Amino acid sequence: MFKIILQSVIVNVILSTALAINCYVCDTSDTSTPFQCGEWFDRFDRPDIQPQNCSNVHDAKFCIKHVGRFEGGIGAKRLCSSKDLGNYCDYVRNKGDRMDYRSCIYTCNTDGCNAAVNSLHITITSVQLLFVIAVTLLWSTCFKNTKVPLENFRNI
Repeated sequence: MFKIILQSVIVNVILSTALAINCYVCDTSDTSTPFQCGEWFDRFDRPDIQPQNCSNVHDAKFCIKHVGRFEGGIGAKRLCSSKDLGNYCDYVRNKGDRMDYRSCIYTCNTDGCNAAVNSLHITITSVQLLFVIAVTLLWSTCFKNTKVPLENFRNI
């Protein structure tokens, strides 16, 4: 009996993880909420909208953020997807345009990952944290059993 319950729990966890990704879903060209889906969310990356369950998209496993020119304006679209569209930017010229516009696609696969987190800040913070950990480990390894007599510091 315990084995059946354990197997059911494991299958449930795997299925819920695989099937129920939550993504931000919005479009800057939506006139009912025109300012909630820009390239960067305002209010310190705490948007008015919340990630939505993507169960309405068949086999959705990815969140997409598409930044570019849409319906006469520059903006962003966030959506659920069953396909990994990759991460890239390109310059696009649509019919009637006088210039090229930068268009970027960002794909990710965790809940709410298609928000507008500043990845440079996260990278710098991660490097700083790794540096502190490395220095601490090096210091504790090199000076673990070292005892320095106090008389060495009297002439300083």
